[in-house]
This record gives sequence, C-alpha cells and structure tokens, in this order.
Amino acid sequence: MTYAFRVRRRALLAFSLPLAAAGTLAGHAAGYALAGSSRRDELAHGYLGYAPQFLALCVAVLVLALGLRVTGRLQGRPSAWPFALIPPVAFLAQELIERLVVGLPAHAVLEPAVYIGLAAQLPVALAGFLAARSLLRAADEAARGLIVRQVFVPGPEPIPVSASHHAPVPPRRAQGRRGRAPPR
Repeated sequence: MTYAFRVRRRALLAFSLPLAAAGTLAGHAAGYALAGSSRRDELAHGYLGYAPQFLALCVAVLVLALGLRVTGRLQGRPSAWPFALIPPVAFLAQELIERLVVGLPAHAVLEPAVYIGLAAQLPVALAGFLAARSLLRAADEAARGLIVRQVFVPGPEPIPVSASHHAPVPPRRAQGRRGRAPPR
C-alpha cells in the first residue's frame, strides 16, 4: 500500500467519520423518539446535553475536509463501510455504556428501545452516505468553478517553417570586389 493511498484513505475517513458520528447521534434520537424513553433512560442520557458541541465539532471537521477537497488535497470517493459499520456499533456501545453507568446489568441493552434505535441507524447511515457523496460532488463543482482559465486572445499566426526550407543565400561577390555603392 503506497503512502499516497494511505494518506488519501485517512483523509476520506476524516471526511466520513464526522458524518457517521452525527448520524449515530441522529439515529439514537430517532430510536428513542419512536420507542419513547423512561425515567431511567433520561438519567442515562444526561450527557446528550453536550450534543450541540459534539455536532459543532463534527461540522468543523467536515468543513475542513471539504476545504481540502476544493483545494485538491482530498481525492477519492467516500467509503460505504464507515457509514454501514460505525453507526450500529457505536450505538450499541453507547447503549451498553449508558446502562452500565446508571448501574444496570449489561443484558439491559436487550430492551425494545435499543432494537428500535438500532433499526433507526440503518436509514440514517444511508442518508449520511448519500449526503457525503452529494457534499463531495458539490465541492468538486466548486473546485471546477475556482479554476482560473486562460483567456484566448487571437493574434497573428506564426508562419510555419518546414525543415526543408533554407534561408536564402546571398549571391557571391565577384573577385572580392565590392559591390556598387552610392557616389561619394
């Protein structure tokens, strides 16, 4: 694996991860909106008060990645695997940690609300992947719009010189004599 490929892959992950992380948070909210939440869930979700700061960080990293894309430093297409793998795994880890922090046993992660939240991760992950592709396409269009194009100014055309064409040879002067000159 070449160095350029590894750098490009890391850069695309830097673009994909904030979208996948924001999608995880959105899927989490959608799952609990569909299933409802109990008092115990509300206690476990106290950290979600920091969601705006987390989303602002995700947007900042995304804007930086888009800036790199516009300048040509971020090449390639987004991989689908971060969007397909990260949201469900992060959601399950998040739910497990939430329940353990509140003092519930680990098998409490098998509640119906968790299943609904896990199912909500899939459409949100697909929407995140499609958003990533659209954002990259928009960044590519912006980059094309910023390219300075050379303006063609018509001018005299150069006369083509063929290889067989020789410069005219001046006639030889007879016997070393000078040619005619104006009178003195």
